[in-house]
Amino acid sequence: MAFRSHIGRSFDFSLASNRLIAGLVAVAAVAGVTVVLSSGQASAWLTPVYTLLIWALLRELDPDHDSTAIIGGLAAGLWVLAGLDASAWLAFVGFLLAARLVLNSTGRRPLGTDLAAMVILAALISFSAVGWMAGFGLALAIYVDDRMADEHKISSALAAVLAALSASAVATLSGAFPSELPDVQPLIVVGMGLLALAAVVREPEPPASLVDSWSKTPMEQGRLHGARGLVGVLVFAAAVLEGPNAIALGPGVIALALALGSNELERTRRRR
Repeated sequence: MAFRSHIGRSFDFSLASNRLIAGLVAVAAVAGVTVVLSSGQASAWLTPVYTLLIWALLRELDPDHDSTAIIGGLAAGLWVLAGLDASAWLAFVGFLLAARLVLNSTGRRPLGTDLAAMVILAALISFSAVGWMAGFGLALAIYVDDRMADEHKISSALAAVLAALSASAVATLSGAFPSELPDVQPLIVVGMGLLALAAVVREPEPPASLVDSWSKTPMEQGRLHGARGLVGVLVFAAAVLEGPNAIALGPGVIALALALGSNELERTRRRR
């Protein structure tokens, strides 16, 4: 039976931006392997993973501008090659899918199999504090998507509850939650908080992009605002939980900053 999903995206090589990121990921893979073999930096194998993840995240946060995603993917790859903390990659998978659900960029409601997969994923990524925040964020995204839809489904509400419970159960059993409040890095956390606040209060320009459906439905401004706000809050909250290790959220901060900066440039362009 053919695999079907309403939250997955096909990789269309007819688009120049997709061909470009495919080439960039290939270069990142070669660079990562080279660094692993030459210096023994084990985390460098994640270079192509981060390049693709942050590119894909920015395609959700700033769907109108391919260049923003390319810059973000390149920056994420360089982040890993520089030896900076790359331990949060599973959490970024959760952030990406949470943004996609809220934005509804595929133009279709999640299937039952999609919802089941999100519940399982929420549990699988929640063995760390930042992973739990991403898993709980998936639960919130499922619920928000259902509330913003024209027709509410019991299956979506149930999946949101199960995702939150499964993520919390795994985090508790694995000892992911800190036993006491972590020592936060003030400058990093305050900076992330300001970005999150900007994502919540600064309304994006109406997107010109169409969703990936045959109906060619325009993306909704409210959903784009919700996706940016949710990712901003999740990254900020995860940074607080991570404490001294908040630097691991750096690629997400880069993505959010690029999306917000792109929005301001677009606002200026449209008003001229």
